Amino acid sequence: MGSHRDLIMRRTRIVATIGPASNDDKTILSLLKGGVNVCRLNYSHGEPEHKTELYQRIRAMESKIGRPTCILADLPGPKLRLGNFPGVHVLGMRKKVELHCGIDHMDDASNKQLPVQYAGLSAELEKGDPVLLADGLIRLKVLDAPGKPGGIVTCRIQDGGPVSARKGINVPGTLVDLPAIGSKDEVALKHALDSGADLIAVSYVRTAKDLLPAKQAIQRRGLSTWIIAKIEHPMALDHLDEILANCDAVMVARGDLGVEIPLEEVPIAQQHIIDSALERGMPVIVATQMLETMTVNPRPTRAEVSDISTAIRQGATGVMLSGETASGKHPLKSVQTMAKIALSTELGLESSNLTPEAVTKYKSTRAVAHAGVELAKMSSAARILVATERGNAPRLVSSYRPGIPVTAVTNSLATARRVQVLPGVDSIVVEEYDRGSQTMQNALTLQVQSGEVKPGQKIVAISGSPKAISGLTSTARLYKISKTGDIVGTE
Repeated sequence: MGSHRDLIMRRTRIVATIGPASNDDKTILSLLKGGVNVCRLNYSHGEPEHKTELYQRIRAMESKIGRPTCILADLPGPKLRLGNFPGVHVLGMRKKVELHCGIDHMDDASNKQLPVQYAGLSAELEKGDPVLLADGLIRLKVLDAPGKPGGIVTCRIQDGGPVSARKGINVPGTLVDLPAIGSKDEVALKHALDSGADLIAVSYVRTAKDLLPAKQAIQRRGLSTWIIAKIEHPMALDHLDEILANCDAVMVARGDLGVEIPLEEVPIAQQHIIDSALERGMPVIVATQMLETMTVNPRPTRAEVSDISTAIRQGATGVMLSGETASGKHPLKSVQTMAKIALSTELGLESSNLTPEAVTKYKSTRAVAHAGVELAKMSSAARILVATERGNAPRLVSSYRPGIPVTAVTNSLATARRVQVLPGVDSIVVEEYDRGSQTMQNALTLQVQSGEVKPGQKIVAISGSPKAISGLTSTARLYKISKTGDIVGTE
C-alpha cells in the first residue's frame, strides 16, 4: 500500500496536517510515500517562524519521493478562541463561568474564569445567547453581558467538560465583527508566501470580500498561489456563488459548520458545496473528524469508513486528516487507511460525463480540455498530458473526470507543486521549446523513460500554440508509442 502506482491510480487527493506527531523527517517521508498528496500546515497553532524548518523538511523530500511536494498554509481566520492559560480545567454542569474578554493570557484561569482573546465579544453577546466551546462539546448560556468591549460575560454551563488553552468559541446566531484577515493572519500570510506555500486556505469565509486581502497580497508579489475558501460559517452558504467565483478551490470545514448550523443539516450543506464546486470544475476538500478515532485507535469505525466513502461518492476531490496525523498516535496508519478507502470507493465509480458548465473563465481552454478528454476516451488512451503555465488547463481536464491519469507538463516548479491538489493529476517539469510539439514530445519521452508510459500505449497531449506551455491552449493530439518505445507520430 502507498506505492507510486497507487498514488497515480488514486484520483482522490489526501491532505494531511503535519504537527507534533508527524514533523520529523522519517514520518514526513513515510506519510508522503504512504499516500499524502498535500501537506497542511495549520497556522492556528504555534508561531509562524517555527514552521520555516518544516517547509524546508517537506521540500527536501522531493528528491527522495521523485515528485513535487504540495504545501497548504491554513490561516487562522476570524476564529474566536479562548486565550492562553496553563493546564486543563473541567467545567461543571449548572455552574457559572466568567469569560474575561480581551485577555490573551491568564495565569489564574480556572473552571470559574477563562480568558477570551477578542475584546469585542462582551459587546456583541446578549443575555440568553448560546456560547459553544471546543467544537460545541461544551455549551454555555449567557446570564449577563456588559454591552461594551473588554468586559466580563457571565455564563451558565449547560453541557460541561474539560477545556484547555486556545480552544475555539462559537456563538451561533451572533454576527461577530472580526476582520477576515486580522493581524495574526497577516503575519501568517506573509510567512506562508515568503516560505513558498503552494495553496493558501482562508478560514471562516463569510462573503467574497473575506478573500480579498489574501488575493491582493498574492497579486502584489506577482505570484499565482491558489486560494482555498473554507466554508464553516452559515453566512457562506448564502454567498456561496460569489465566494466560489473568487477562489481556486473550496474546503467543507465540517468542524465549525457542524457547530454553527444544526448537525443534521451538515450532510445536505456538504452535498450543496460539493455540487457547486464541481459545476465550476473546482477541487473540493472535505475536512474534519474523518478518521477521528484513529487519533487513539489503530483502526477506524465502520461509520468513519462509510463517511469517507460517501464524501468521495458525493464528488469530493480531496479528503483531509487533521488531528489524526498532527497529534494522533497512528499518523501513517491513518493515511494508509484513507488511501485504501479512497481506492476501493473509486473502483466502484465510473468515469463521468460531467460537464462543469459554470466555468465562465477560460472558455477556449475548457473547450479544448473537453475535446482532449473525449479523444482520450474514444482512443482508449492510457494517459493525458496537459501543458500548463499556472495549472488551469489540467484543472479543467481533471474536472471532466476522465478516468485516465493526467500529467501536467510545465516549466514552473511552483505550478508542478500546486497541481498535486488536483484529482488524478501528477506533474513533470520540462524545458519549453519554441515549437509546442517539440515540448510535448520531450515530455512524452521523459514519461517513457520513467516507465509511466509503456510501449504500445496511446497518449493524448493537450497544449498551447505556438508554444506548448505559455501559448493559449488550442491543440489536442493523439500520440502512439511503438513497441520499441519510440513516439511514432500522431494520428
